[in-house]
Amino acid sequence: MKKQFVATTLIAIIGLSTIGGFAPVNIQNMQVSAATINPQNNQAAVEAKANQLIQTAKSLIGKATYSNTVYKPTYPYKFSCASFLMYIFEKNGVDLATYNEDYMMKQGTYVAKSQLQKGDLLFFDSRGGKVPNHVGMYIGDNKIIQMADPTQKIVITDLDSKPYYTDSYITARRVLPTLLPSNPATKGDSIVSKAYILKDKVTMGTTNNASSLRFTATGFVDHIYKSNGVTLGTTNLKELMKKGTTVSKANLKKGDLVFFNGVTGSSTPTMVGIYAGDHRIIVPNSDGVLTRVLFVDYYAKHYITAKRVISGGTTTSVAASAPTSSTTQVADKVVNFATNLMSKAKFGYSYNESTLTFTSAGFTYYVFKEHGIDLKDKLASGQAQAGTAVSKANLQKGDLLFFSTNNGGTKITQTGIYVGNNEYLSLTTKGIVMKDKLDSTFAKQNYVSARRVLK
Repeated sequence: MKKQFVATTLIAIIGLSTIGGFAPVNIQNMQVSAATINPQNNQAAVEAKANQLIQTAKSLIGKATYSNTVYKPTYPYKFSCASFLMYIFEKNGVDLATYNEDYMMKQGTYVAKSQLQKGDLLFFDSRGGKVPNHVGMYIGDNKIIQMADPTQKIVITDLDSKPYYTDSYITARRVLPTLLPSNPATKGDSIVSKAYILKDKVTMGTTNNASSLRFTATGFVDHIYKSNGVTLGTTNLKELMKKGTTVSKANLKKGDLVFFNGVTGSSTPTMVGIYAGDHRIIVPNSDGVLTRVLFVDYYAKHYITAKRVISGGTTTSVAASAPTSSTTQVADKVVNFATNLMSKAKFGYSYNESTLTFTSAGFTYYVFKEHGIDLKDKLASGQAQAGTAVSKANLQKGDLLFFSTNNGGTKITQTGIYVGNNEYLSLTTKGIVMKDKLDSTFAKQNYVSARRVLK
């Protein structure tokens, strides 16, 4: 149920009604489910991500207590219904950017109750109105998982088990696929992904140093775009607002820059954010790199304009682009280096370059590090956020591959390096680096996704 949190790490949510040009959700007028169409062509990723969300949610059963006033994202966990969902999405690399049910209900697309799929959010109002005070996540078979109340805590519930779920039901929203990259990934997807990867790794200050990941607010923005081949040419906020072409708030796309003032009505910017899709923004400031939703009253009142700085407003497919000669050379070196380690590297639950002892992800981290590419994480799940998404049909030599190990093809626990000819290398728990085919039984059952980290 929805109340305000005292935790300083969460967003102070204010206001409901129509704000900043966004009309309120009119549930009664929605007759068809736009969510049944997936224009982003990423349904496989949606299904895999939904299964990850469900697995994480189930793993918290019996480990969390209900609280309206305290959010505790470490054991013993404390959640409300909405912060529980915010947490499990965030743990799986998907940012809802809010624990407010009202704002959650304005994200994604409407989906009819008869067309629910795993990962959809369902909203209820026990007061008989249309403003939600409870939310759960659909897990299939007419069931939802939810932080129900102080007595039940986290439970799995059949939607036909009690009249409440019929009488209090408002609507459902499909936040996957729009919170995930398209297939193939667009330039905007790549910019947003890079910003999320660095979100908790950078230090905000008064100078810019890419090697130490220390940036000013505009320096961070400049670095993110430069990493994706977009030269902004300035770290001056006023000059930055002159770049690109003006775009209305109603037509924002991932990768657009949004500007805010410090005094309502002023045309002088004091803050810039990166639009991340579905009303979400990534905002660098002195407190760090934050994620918010544009529905919050502050951002509505202080919004100035938005600029599209991606050339021509196009959505260039990074994943489908042909590799340059320099990229091909680096890929060859990466693959050759990894191949030469087949009889030398060994598996272990540690990271030791002197003895060449690694986990699967530690091995890929080491291989790419030796060629000047920092994957930022020695965990497979963390590496799965690096670079840009690439479909299985468009793999190139040097792409990172991600697998489960439970024959479920969902939870990422193992990495590999694509070497071409439908083959990949991976350091497995069998103790050695092995080469395997992507159409092997293991790969078919456990392949999850791929990322392109070579440019």
